[in-house]
Amino acid sequence: MPIKRCSDQNPISLEAFYQGLIDTSTNHYKEVGKRMIDIVEVINQTFKETMLWGLTSHARLVIQSEDSWESAWYVIISSIGMEEYYIEYLIPEDKSPWKNAMVRAQAQNLEEAKRLLIIAINESEGWKGNKELEALVKNAYK
Repeated sequence: MPIKRCSDQNPISLEAFYQGLIDTSTNHYKEVGKRMIDIVEVINQTFKETMLWGLTSHARLVIQSEDSWESAWYVIISSIGMEEYYIEYLIPEDKSPWKNAMVRAQAQNLEEAKRLLIIAINESEGWKGNKELEALVKNAYK
């Protein structure tokens, strides 16, 4: 199931939002837009049954389990316009050393970003009991 943009934001799709960065930027944000479109495509190819909601915060993509900007920011993906991606996830409250603590990792390419994304979605516990995620996780920790 394709990731959907949070309805609290502009009604354009995530792809259209990042395409706008490409079309209107005169600096490195063109590359940021391209990289973020690539990761949205990976999300759509990977999560075929799981409902994911996307919220944009500047050029970052926030992944939520509910369609509300107030919902937990479980996973955040960003790019600086190179092949690198930064994946962050919210540590569940019962495991967190303080409120809203996050774990951050850096992926050197899109394939590694996909693997880290699966782990981040799992570790955030925002989709507990999701069968598709459980199947994906089996290969992600290797």
